[in-house]
Amino acid sequence: MRRGGIKTTALIIMSAIAAIIIFIAFLKATLTISYSDEVKLFVKVLIFNINILPKKDKKGPHSMSAKKSEKIRAKLNKKAEKERISAEEKKKQKAERKSSKKSLGETISNIKMFASLGILVIEKFFKHLRIKLARIKIVVASEDAATTAVAYGAITQSINVLFPALESVKNFQNLKNTDIDVRADFTKDSPEIDVKLSFSIRVWQVFDIAISALVSFIKHKFSDLSENTGHISDFKKENNKIQDKK
Repeated sequence: MRRGGIKTTALIIMSAIAAIIIFIAFLKATLTISYSDEVKLFVKVLIFNINILPKKDKKGPHSMSAKKSEKIRAKLNKKAEKERISAEEKKKQKAERKSSKKSLGETISNIKMFASLGILVIEKFFKHLRIKLARIKIVVASEDAATTAVAYGAITQSINVLFPALESVKNFQNLKNTDIDVRADFTKDSPEIDVKLSFSIRVWQVFDIAISALVSFIKHKFSDLSENTGHISDFKKENNKIQDKK
């Protein structure tokens, strides 16, 4: 009974851990950009919103005690000293890097590696990325009625061409549900724009991108190692031939 109870408990714990991992893996982070009177930018995970723009107004200056003022001054001095030391270390490291320059072949190999990694990450990222165009509301207006009419025609025509093209792109979701409202207002002298666009990706997809990049990096390193080993073995063979001739 005791062993059975321990096994059951262990199984429950493992199941709970697996459930938590799966839950986290399928969490979706959504970045939303909207524009009306100002640009708004926030990230949403579950029910939590993290506001990025507009930034909250900082509180105005206020009086503080002499003790607190001295404490802040000491902290700033300490930070400045750390930055000075850090700058000196960076200069030293830069000088060391210059003195031990890598070979041209190694530099080219590294450029190729980072280029292939960059392409892989971008391709994977855009494969997983989901885009939702929630609304486009435009009130076309200007000081001149003729200009307003021309602008209205150009905007509506552009939207009619753009949306069928976007529907063929897999990243865009529910374009049919996009709230589109384009109107011409000849009583106003300035246009109004209200746009909302969201980008979303899941946690497991981020890990997929990271793991793919890591595997590609390891493969590249092993490829370089095998090439270098091959060059060394070829050099040894040539050297042995010379020795045999002697």
